[in-house]
Amino acid sequence: MKTKLQNHAAVLSFLSIALIGSASAATTSLKDGVMHTTGGETRLDNLPMLATGVHELGMSGKLNWDEDTIYSFDVSYGRFVTPNWLLGGEAGITGVDSDNDYRAGLFAEYNFLTNTQWVPFIRGTASYVHPHSGDDAGLFDLDAGVKYFIRSNLAISASVGGGWTSDGDSSFEKQINIGLKFYFWSIDLGSAIAYRVA
Repeated sequence: MKTKLQNHAAVLSFLSIALIGSASAATTSLKDGVMHTTGGETRLDNLPMLATGVHELGMSGKLNWDEDTIYSFDVSYGRFVTPNWLLGGEAGITGVDSDNDYRAGLFAEYNFLTNTQWVPFIRGTASYVHPHSGDDAGLFDLDAGVKYFIRSNLAISASVGGGWTSDGDSSFEKQINIGLKFYFWSIDLGSAIAYRVA
């Protein structure tokens, strides 16, 4: 009986040492807005990868279901100059029924970091518009919305807003913008090629 108790105590001691060792080996670090745990199972890879120097590539569409069917598709590219501020450019096409307008412009976006997968934002865009008819015009858009990060480098977004044109027209009702955002660090092609050659 005494021998069995000693064996059980030895097994428990061994398990305790193993657990303490594995716990001490697990370290948590926060890098680029992503929490990692090495040596353990905790990984919060769906936290936003928002940091200075990160690039964002976006695709979005907008539908206005007012009297005329107005739709648009945009492609945007930007870089975070701070963890909150994203600056970049975009180009897109807008259709009113079967007529198309083309535009290109610059944007500034402020992201509210919440340390969760949800990131509210506001965005202002100044664009040059080439309409299907009439004179070219300037356009200023203002949107407010939220991004939900499926992964640290992939998010879906939804926003509402509208804009003003240089001739005084405006559209601020019954429209929503849905988008998909990709995030990545810049790639040093020279270093990558040198590494492959070496």
